[in-house]
Amino acid sequence: MTLSDTSTAGHLISDRLVTTDGSGAPRLLAGRCESCHALSFPRADVCGDCLSTDIGTIEIASQGTLYSYSVVHQAPKTWKVPYVLGYVDLPEGLRVLAHIDAPPSEVAVDAKVKLSLGVVGTDSDGAPLSTYTFVPA
Repeated sequence: MTLSDTSTAGHLISDRLVTTDGSGAPRLLAGRCESCHALSFPRADVCGDCLSTDIGTIEIASQGTLYSYSVVHQAPKTWKVPYVLGYVDLPEGLRVLAHIDAPPSEVAVDAKVKLSLGVVGTDSDGAPLSTYTFVPA
């Protein structure tokens, strides 16, 4: 089941990026090249290493380490600002760009973070827009 099917999360910006496991916890969906096993997030249509188009979808780790971040004060009209945007290093060797759902004063480089689902704004009708986020672990 994708998070866009859940009633509490609001409208998911993209259901290609995240799903839920059996307990309802979010899981990121990455691409894995079936030829050379290179990973990509978001899932690539063509492998950046060997140019194969045989790309499968796998779930990747839900915990990582905050590599770097910035506090953003400008965003699309209906998004919440300010927000923290950061790069999270995952154990598989991927670096993921994500909203960090915490006040800037609680965010630090090298902090352990875990995957979550967060509301980042609203659509044109005022309904919540959700996406994957990371929160302090």
